[in-house]
Amino acid sequence: MPKNSFYMFKYKDASFYTSYFEKLPEFKVIEEFKKSDDEEEKNLYVGMVEVLNTVHPLVIRVEIPEMFPHMKLTFRTKSIGGYPHLIHTGKIKYGDWFCLNTPFAETPEGQLEQECMRLKEWIHHQLREDLPPFIKDRDVAMSLLFANAYDWENPDEMNEFSSKAFLTFVGEHFQDSDNFKAETGHFNCIKTHDNRYYVIKDKAFSNFEVPYIIVDELPKSNDTLLDFIALKEQYGWDDTICKRLLPKFNTQEWRLGMSVPLEVLKHNTTIGEEEALNMIQRFREELSKEESYLPGLMTSSNTSSKESAHPLYVLPTLKPLIAEKLDELEKRVKKDKGVKIDFGPDWNTEEGAKYWDEFDYWNEIGVYKLQPFVLGIKDGKRILWIVLATNEASGLYEKNHYDFFWGIEILRLEKLVSYGLRRFKPEIVTEKLFFGRGAFSNRLTEMKIAIVGLGAIGSTLAETLARSGVCKLNLWDSDIVEPGNICRSAYDVRDLGESKVVALARIIHAINPICEIESVIENGQWCEFSALDVRYINGAFYGDINYDDQQKAIDKIKGQDLIIDCTGSNEILHFLSYAVPESHIISLCITNHANELLCVSSRDGNPFELRKAYLSRIEQDTKNFYLEGSGCYSPTFLATSSDIVSLVNLAARELNKSVEQGSLPHSTIWSHDRRGVVADQLTTYKLEGYDIRMTISSETIYDGEDMGDSSTGQIGYLLGSYSKDGLLIMVTHIIDSFNAEKVLKDAFKTSNGIIDYIGDYQYSGADVGTYSSKSFDIIAGKAADMSINTCNPLLAVRNPDRTMSFFLYINKKLVPFVMEVS
Repeated sequence: MPKNSFYMFKYKDASFYTSYFEKLPEFKVIEEFKKSDDEEEKNLYVGMVEVLNTVHPLVIRVEIPEMFPHMKLTFRTKSIGGYPHLIHTGKIKYGDWFCLNTPFAETPEGQLEQECMRLKEWIHHQLREDLPPFIKDRDVAMSLLFANAYDWENPDEMNEFSSKAFLTFVGEHFQDSDNFKAETGHFNCIKTHDNRYYVIKDKAFSNFEVPYIIVDELPKSNDTLLDFIALKEQYGWDDTICKRLLPKFNTQEWRLGMSVPLEVLKHNTTIGEEEALNMIQRFREELSKEESYLPGLMTSSNTSSKESAHPLYVLPTLKPLIAEKLDELEKRVKKDKGVKIDFGPDWNTEEGAKYWDEFDYWNEIGVYKLQPFVLGIKDGKRILWIVLATNEASGLYEKNHYDFFWGIEILRLEKLVSYGLRRFKPEIVTEKLFFGRGAFSNRLTEMKIAIVGLGAIGSTLAETLARSGVCKLNLWDSDIVEPGNICRSAYDVRDLGESKVVALARIIHAINPICEIESVIENGQWCEFSALDVRYINGAFYGDINYDDQQKAIDKIKGQDLIIDCTGSNEILHFLSYAVPESHIISLCITNHANELLCVSSRDGNPFELRKAYLSRIEQDTKNFYLEGSGCYSPTFLATSSDIVSLVNLAARELNKSVEQGSLPHSTIWSHDRRGVVADQLTTYKLEGYDIRMTISSETIYDGEDMGDSSTGQIGYLLGSYSKDGLLIMVTHIIDSFNAEKVLKDAFKTSNGIIDYIGDYQYSGADVGTYSSKSFDIIAGKAADMSINTCNPLLAVRNPDRTMSFFLYINKKLVPFVMEVS
């Protein structure tokens, strides 16, 4: 066993985190950690720390969930802004959050060390003396983002933040100018909950249209591109084209604006009918003159409401609009027998504050709602697309204000002189990204099965189970369907932007209409706080174990007959392995390039410990796990649909066979090679007289049996790891004694210390299942050697018939292992 094998899983309290940061020389605790008083922050410890000796003063709000490290820690700050991987979204009132992509470290202490290390690396890489604390120039911020990708790589990282395109073209069809015969038209789009747009060819799947226009020359300048009026003038767009691109765009030279009562903040006002009609008549007489002047807006708020306002010249082009307004006012005066303006409740009262807050909120939503259109610029046969969007609040107007009835009615005439545009770079998803009979046993089809994680593996497995007659499925996920999911998952284009749980439930019901599906998104929903701040709230178990009531979620999943983890997430499997250890758990994960699928089963021990050990023996290629140019981690694997479906279905087939025989399958590494499909299954041994087990794969045993003889008696060495509680020994390698030291060092380094020396491989005694006195002395010596990281080494022996037997040195004896009967 390891020298310190005692392990207990336990969450920490607020005082622990205060003490931790107080001991770090780089930090100063400003506010001690305590449970948050914010109603929106349940089960969250919050503290304030200052990072010392930084280029710019840096105060950070540290948010640590009670279930840390199974829930992610968040660093937020108001000290700086606009830097790469400092995200301006979510709980804005507490500042922007750092996207650090921190790997999982199993314990609160280890996770804090990782988080602080990543934060310090971010500060070192991003903060510079030649940059201000707040970067407001968007071009500078974007250039920094693409120039400062993360340089760390770790397969344990989770995708914390993904920058999603505002508009995405699905397919290369849209890049060829030959596919567009008209210069204007509309794209068929799927508009998502969070106001993103996916452009598709087939109108049958569309729920929204986005207008486009194609031009032959580049805009004159970047300023031209960011102003609709300038584009209109350069390309000679008429009113019809302008209205098609921006339906709310007003092309009139001058127009009537909103009439605003000047006295809205003072008092309610009444003017008699006769007095009001006389004033209207005087205005008409003034308008009939060749040069007309009407009362302009009073500039001093202290001026009496009945003092004369300064005269304002009336342009001839404005006279028809003013006359139209006077006709409207005359009708209103005659109907109301005068002018009586009720401005609503006083906003200084509670009723008034509520009234005006609601008015301002809904007005803001309408005014700031983005209207997109797409500008296409021909470049030979290709088209460069630029997404442009604006809203009513983006217009800049030349304005004239005329004061009627001493401030009761203000007539605003306005002329649009500039219409600002926001520019977005569209994403183009190429076509390359898009490309029964017989039920399982009754024992399996009658089981309640939870599938956690509905990506490529989970959705494929769920579809297979549904087609094979499983009628009780519990689906767990919080993600949405993206274009890149479709080429190798169960989803199709109709599901873009939809919750994976909702989409997969629809697919399964189309396959197996009698299937009972419990969809677990933990009541997640899209919520629009403003037009530019749309969030998916109330997260889910999968992704961050982020639910309000931990015990409720545990009880829900404990009620399942079988839990299948398809996330590839260390956090999720670690949590399941310790939170519900009595449950039947299987974990499926595929290595990069789909060379192997690792199916880990709780039949053989703690699933997290097993996967950690045996995944480390498989070569991993993580170079494709990062989004180019951003550094944000996007863990996925290179594999075709046939790779995933074939390997997942092999695992599903083995699951059915084992359950039919009354047990879970043994853990197995499924792979393809020249010999065909290889099922490298774990064999479990039990130590006589002890509750200690050992696992070893069949391919590892074959490696040991195939090794050549040794003149020294030392055939090779055993590599592997021990579980945290010391009750499971996982043999991952048997290596030849030749060049063993280099192989051991390489395995230790590549696995980050998971794989280490755990025993010897020597010849047996005279009979099968025995060992020599020399072997005993060697193993006893290694157990006493404190430089070797085990006081309970293994001994594997080669029997006279070339089979292998295993012993464990414990209590100064070599005790044999006995193979458990399947």
